[in-house]
Order: sequence, then C-alpha cells, then structure tokens
Amino acid sequence: MRPTDDWTRASNGEFVDVHRELVPYSRALELLETVEREFNVKEYCSGSNAGGRWLFQIFNEEFVRELAHVINTALKETGNEGPILEVMGGDGRLSDFLIQWIEKKIIVTDAKSERYNIAYPKHIERIDALEAIDRHNPSLVIVCWEPQWSMTAFDIVESRVPVVWIGNPDKCGHPDLFDIPHLRRRTRYALSRHDSFAAREFRTDIFLFNCDISWFEN
Repeated sequence: MRPTDDWTRASNGEFVDVHRELVPYSRALELLETVEREFNVKEYCSGSNAGGRWLFQIFNEEFVRELAHVINTALKETGNEGPILEVMGGDGRLSDFLIQWIEKKIIVTDAKSERYNIAYPKHIERIDALEAIDRHNPSLVIVCWEPQWSMTAFDIVESRVPVVWIGNPDKCGHPDLFDIPHLRRRTRYALSRHDSFAAREFRTDIFLFNCDISWFEN
C-alpha cells in the first residue's frame, strides 16, 4: 500500500503535477527522483501525470527567483522600454511563476502547434515568435525549450534585443546559436525532462545573449 503521507501521488494514484504550484527545488527534485525510480521521467513529462501536463524545463522556486534576478538586472542595465516577451511559451507556466518577481509586463506567445497535447490558456497569444518581436517591440525576450534545429532564437538574437535562452543545447534550438557570444549562468537549480536525477546529471542552464557580463558582477 502507498503511504497516506506520500505527497508525490494524487488521489487517483498518478504522480502529482509538479507545475500545479511553484515548489522549492528540494521538493521538485524529490518528486523527480521518485518518478525516475518508480515510473519513467519522459512519460511523466509527456502528460502522464495528475495534471496531464507536458513538461520540458521543470521550474522550482529557486530557479524562478534566480531567473527573475537575471531579468530585472538586464532591464535595469539597458533601460529598455517595452514589455518582456516570452516566445514559444507553451502553457505559459514560466511567466505565471515569474510575474510576482518581475517589474514589467510579460506577454506570452506561442504558435500553438498541434505537435504537443498542450492545454493553452486563453491569454497565450497565438503568433509566430518573429512576428511577436515585430508586434510588441520587447525590452527582453525569453526563449524556453526552443524546438530542436529551430533557427528562431538565432534570428531573435540577431535583432540585438537581450535574450534569455533556457534549455539543453544538445536537444533544443540550433547548435550554431552557441557560436554567437553569450553568457552561461551555471545555475544550480535547473531541472528538466532529460536529466538523470539519481546520478545528478543535469543538462540544462540559463544562457544570455546580448548581455554584458559586467551587469551581473555585483
């Protein structure tokens, strides 16, 4: 029998949706280690969870707070006007979590491809990423888990707007992107569907384009 205090399982026996609410890193890691040991991480992240949610980057409180600090610092240094734009934003959960620590409006967009069975909230604007750049003239762009071999982030970086790119360089976007000068955050709090949790092999990070290292030295 399953212990009655097993928080990792919903009442129907499925593993809980880790993005139902923003949880601390330690709790997210505990859940993912349990999923890895007792089930299958990729199946869990492909909708086999109590929320039926697709998961790519797995957010936690420490990761989101660090990301918010990076974004707020970049905005302060550049003084750019305009909203923050998240492109290819999926169900918008990242921006849902970020907004309490961000000082600007965040607009979330996605082309809403039928490739993934994602429940898109109504506030997610259906628009191509590059069209969204032209329409909203953002102060900063967030790209999280760009589809593999996509050149979209490359084109966004070429526009010279500060870009925060989150993901696994081996599985997201195009490898040529990383020939462009960039900063790697080396966060301790990144978790994703491609990680090996028991082995502590973590494959994603926060990468910054069109940002200066001096902005983050204090």
